[in-house]
Parts: sequence; C-alpha cells; structure tokens
Amino acid sequence: MKCFECGGEMIPIRGMVRMTKKDGALLIFRGIPLSQCRQCGEQYISGEWSEKIGNMMKHEKDLTPQEILSVPVIAV
Repeated sequence: MKCFECGGEMIPIRGMVRMTKKDGALLIFRGIPLSQCRQCGEQYISGEWSEKIGNMMKHEKDLTPQEILSVPVIAV
C-alpha cells in the first residue's frame, strides 16, 4: 500500500486513535493496528478497525478505562 498523501511506503504499527464523544469528552484507544507512511507520517486505519471502534463508541459506558489522563485546555 502506498500513502495517499505523498506516495510513500506504508508500514504496520500499533498506535492511538482519538475520538470525541457527543458531549465533547475525549476517548483514546491505544494499541490499534494502523498503517503509517515512512515518508510523511500520515496514518490510516482499516475499515475493520474503524467499525470496531465505532461499535465500542456506541457502548462506551460498558468500557473500563485502563488510565485516565489530565489534559490542559487553552482557550484563545
């Protein structure tokens, strides 16, 4: 697979996917299989994993977080 942005070589990695809930809260899914471009760093997620994350978002109340982060928010 070639990168859609620059045509570079894609390599398999495990990374993070950030999703925003309807109330604006942030959820981070770690360890997701992604493809990342060696040249520009663009990342792609498979349709299969997009669907899995979508299903997890629908049942987000049933998920148990492994970690809770504090994130600074800056208003401008």
